[in-house]
Amino acid sequence: MIYFLKHLLHFPGVPYRYDQLFAEVKKVRPKNIMEIGVWTGERARKMIGVASRFHPKGSLHYYGFDLFESMDNEKFTKEVSKQPPTIKIVEEKLKKTRANIHLYKGDTVMVLPDQEATLPKMDIVFIDGGHSLETIANDWFYVSKLLHQGSVVIFDDYWQNRLDAGSKVTVDLIDKEEYSVVILPIIDSFPKTAFGHLSIQLAKVTKL
Repeated sequence: MIYFLKHLLHFPGVPYRYDQLFAEVKKVRPKNIMEIGVWTGERARKMIGVASRFHPKGSLHYYGFDLFESMDNEKFTKEVSKQPPTIKIVEEKLKKTRANIHLYKGDTVMVLPDQEATLPKMDIVFIDGGHSLETIANDWFYVSKLLHQGSVVIFDDYWQNRLDAGSKVTVDLIDKEEYSVVILPIIDSFPKTAFGHLSIQLAKVTKL
């Protein structure tokens, strides 16, 4: 807990568990950031802002994956999701950071297999896309191929009280002989949501 108290960066209006994500960005000082589940791009903007403190302008790359305007009602329900804006709106926002922005539209079950060979090794990855067990397992499978020694992967939506969706099932199955897996301590609790009570943590995975 000492580490987090020392390094937390809190942005007003942002759930407190994300302080741990921004602390990891500050610690890792990434040049290549990958995010699955871009949504409005606001979290990406903050991660880029933290990372850009440590690198010359134009040297940081951000790779973001989302359904964007291709989200339909079926995907919305299956993935326990939120409706994202269009890829154009998000791209215009993120280009203002002066980082190199690479956005990919579509279902990661199809897009990640197609793009994996074209992507560099990532310094930090945040997984918060579709919430179905199938999608999260798929996202981890392909992300795991993009890691180098020292890469950090942060999973959102580690729900202690749900096994039908969220990242807990995938995270708990990760090989502990190959990866360090830590459930980060800050909990955001939401007692009244459309999905019932949610207690949400982040999980941090690093390659041993």
